[in-house]
Amino acid sequence: MHLTECNLCTEVRSHLNILKEKHPEYHCMPVSGSGNLNSRICLIGLAPGLHGANKTGIPFTSDFSGNVIRKILKELEMEDIFITNTVRCYPEKNKPNANALNNCQKHNLMEINKLTNIKIIITLGAVAYRQILKLYNIYGNSNKFEHGRIIKLNKKISLISSYHCSKLNFNTHKVTYDMLKTIFIKAKKAAENGR
Repeated sequence: MHLTECNLCTEVRSHLNILKEKHPEYHCMPVSGSGNLNSRICLIGLAPGLHGANKTGIPFTSDFSGNVIRKILKELEMEDIFITNTVRCYPEKNKPNANALNNCQKHNLMEINKLTNIKIIITLGAVAYRQILKLYNIYGNSNKFEHGRIIKLNKKISLISSYHCSKLNFNTHKVTYDMLKTIFIKAKKAAENGR
């Protein structure tokens, strides 16, 4: 089954159909990851933004979060990256439910398995962080989310967690541009050093 044909979340699919009527020029379908499949770095956010990836069909484009990420990638000359989301469809009220999170895990696993050179996964936000830990069967209170945490997922791949670059997180100063940029610098160095 191709991702755009996914109908596992009937309520999400219904929501996307309503959005398509309201925004006929928008993608309003599941959004696949994009970028270099040979990349050593994978960025994983929460879900497509309403006026971002839900509009364009490309993760982290055309909205506040996308503009922040793309600016950092340009400044750091990071073209060797694969970008995706934990949930592939824009969720109602921008809050994915447990059903959508669970259903998208198989898409997460398939995408990550295609990234044969992956060394670093950057997760944006606590939900993406927890979903990736679940993929690697890592549980427990010792692995609580915190900005900048580095966890070895297996012998080959490490995870670096970050607060999400949402407008709300920026406006409340939970995360700043420099805090986020530091995460990408760490990821770039770790990928170059093979850690």
